[in-house]
Amino acid sequence: MKSLLRITATSLLLLTASQAQADNAELTHYERLVVASCLVLEAASEGSEGMQAVLNVIHNRAEGDITRVMGVVCRPKQFTAMNSATGVRNPDYGPLIERATLDRNFSIAYDLVVLMESGQLEDITGGADHYHADHGEAPIWSASMKPTRTIGSHTFYQSTSADPALLAQVE
Repeated sequence: MKSLLRITATSLLLLTASQAQADNAELTHYERLVVASCLVLEAASEGSEGMQAVLNVIHNRAEGDITRVMGVVCRPKQFTAMNSATGVRNPDYGPLIERATLDRNFSIAYDLVVLMESGQLEDITGGADHYHADHGEAPIWSASMKPTRTIGSHTFYQSTSADPALLAQVE
């Protein structure tokens, strides 16, 4: 019985250490550039509020875990502006970063990413984990979701199911 307790205590210590590591996680400068580029290329025309909303969606999909943010941004067919890089085997985000850094809103996007990392970014989307641009008909996937807010020309939604397949739907 003692060995079982020791294993449990050891497992608990490892779990606690892993959680502490995740709580203290930071993105690299390159990862911040990639995420900020996604914000600019997806929503710079909506200003800081629109870019913040897109970042809220990314953060919500990552379930608040900074270590999962890049996985969300780099998942194929999730963010239209990133498709040229995410749809290939060895993605090169350089051209997207280069294009995004030319936008006057890039520094705002980068600062938003830093705020998210520090836990100081307010969720202005009402917990949204999806959105789409309001150009024509709403996508089919939106029918199964709860609309939370419209910001500029984007409508934001929250998944109404715990079905992980919903989180993989195309933006």
